[in-house]
Amino acid sequence: MRVERAILLADVSGSTALYRTHGDERASQLVFECVEGMQKIATIHGGEFVRSKGDDVLCLFESADAAVLAAGDMMTHGARGAVSLHAGLHWGLVVHRGTELFGDAINIAARLSSQAKENEVLMSRTLVNYTKSVDRATLRSLGEHSLRGINMPTEIFALMAGGDEDGGVTNFAAQPTVVQFQRKDQVARTAVRLSWMNWSQDIHEGDQITVGRSSACGLVVPEAWVSRVHAAITVRGGIVEFKDSSSAGTTLAIGAAPEFYICRQTVALTGNGSIALGGVASGDAPRITYEVVQVD
Repeated sequence: MRVERAILLADVSGSTALYRTHGDERASQLVFECVEGMQKIATIHGGEFVRSKGDDVLCLFESADAAVLAAGDMMTHGARGAVSLHAGLHWGLVVHRGTELFGDAINIAARLSSQAKENEVLMSRTLVNYTKSVDRATLRSLGEHSLRGINMPTEIFALMAGGDEDGGVTNFAAQPTVVQFQRKDQVARTAVRLSWMNWSQDIHEGDQITVGRSSACGLVVPEAWVSRVHAAITVRGGIVEFKDSSSAGTTLAIGAAPEFYICRQTVALTGNGSIALGGVASGDAPRITYEVVQVD
């Protein structure tokens, strides 16, 4: 069965770190309560809860406005507890096959959710076009961007702060540095300058470098806690992506923001900062430093 719906994919932010901080039993209870709360919020707003993979929810809505309201309430729900969330929203055709959903629209919602930072909702222009009562002043365009696996560029919007104290839509701050808008002439000149000990290299638009213990990597870091292929850094569409594929994870410092830990996740690198492979396990080992630059 094919239907046209608003798709909401909301996910717990940093669930791996949550388990490390609280332990398995307490963390699993926090995640369960959060996911259960998101399901209830979707139902309250007239949505259909489709499935959960443990720390996320996939929901469908007949109304784009209802989907935006539900996403905002979910962020509020997370902010009031020990668990924070992020979400992606898109509008499109989905195919029902039993209890599973298929289609590019699902993939776009998933890509937007994965790009969103903690306490952030990202949505496509297509979804925004179907809204009727959402205040456009609460939305900020982040420009057009190419999402992985999606052929056409997508204009992305972030839900901005400004809701009332009772929750509703947006009592959280969007973080537009996830996907920064750039002119086409800037995209071609974007590069990331990487340095580690006596090694330094610029990675340019369309290029990728792998980082790890294996001699086959572009940047070899021969430490016991570093995976053979620990991570990859890609410059695509003017955006620098860091993708961790390790079992130990990575601690990142982006600009003046607090350090944060990721494991088998992808984030956008902006400005300048540092990368500690293996997270806290790396101790005092030299960090990889990076700087996003415009080259001639």
